[in-house]
Amino acid sequence: MKNSLFKRMTESKASYKKAKIVGKVQEKIKEGIENYRSATDTPARVDVYDVIEQVFAAINPTIADEGKISVDELSGCLRNAYLDRKDPSESTHKQMVSKIMEKSALSIMEKPLEGQLDAGSNVKIVGRADRVEDETVMLFRSSETLPEMPHPEHFIQLNSYLYMFDKPEGVIIYFDKEGNEMEFIVPKSEKLLHETKRRAKILNTLLKNNIAPAIEPSERCMSCPHNEKCYYPNEDKQKWGFWARGKWRELKPKTSLL
Repeated sequence: MKNSLFKRMTESKASYKKAKIVGKVQEKIKEGIENYRSATDTPARVDVYDVIEQVFAAINPTIADEGKISVDELSGCLRNAYLDRKDPSESTHKQMVSKIMEKSALSIMEKPLEGQLDAGSNVKIVGRADRVEDETVMLFRSSETLPEMPHPEHFIQLNSYLYMFDKPEGVIIYFDKEGNEMEFIVPKSEKLLHETKRRAKILNTLLKNNIAPAIEPSERCMSCPHNEKCYYPNEDKQKWGFWARGKWRELKPKTSLL
């Protein structure tokens, strides 16, 4: 009986001593790792969010020169382009990933070519076409559903590249998620080019004078990172609207036809 009790006490003491030693060893290992990191200036581990931000920045380069207006800027909302330069909003990781996926899915077919176009008044239109072949320019775009007609901004983009690279016609190819495609062959339009140059000069003037362009409402407003800078409730928090030309303009719901 006494021998059994002594044996259990001895085993318990040995187990406690072992645990204490293991604990000290773990502390020393941890201390050694921290000392190694501080001594070698090991950078913090890069996580997936860092990668998302780096890739997003790479495919959305900023233009500091106000005399250069990108094709993407002038073909979209000028107010959005202005705010991206003057008062950039931080995009959510969801918005970044959506943009990356839209771009990367079709990038394998691209053979990009950069160029520029003189818009007059010391303004240059700069851009990068997805693919330029012998006598044509190609634009690849993804879409939830295949459109019956090309989107207006894609008309502007393609036409700009046709004049930029001196090609007679181009093609806009849309793909849906199932891999179906729709092609639109588009010839040059001098009238559209004049309008494009006009928009480029307008944005250049507004940038130089720090004047925000008027709102250009569209479906993209809903997912735009600058949405709250354009649409917001008035003081009583009951009516929604926006400021345009120095006046408050209320957004009223459409009357039902039913």
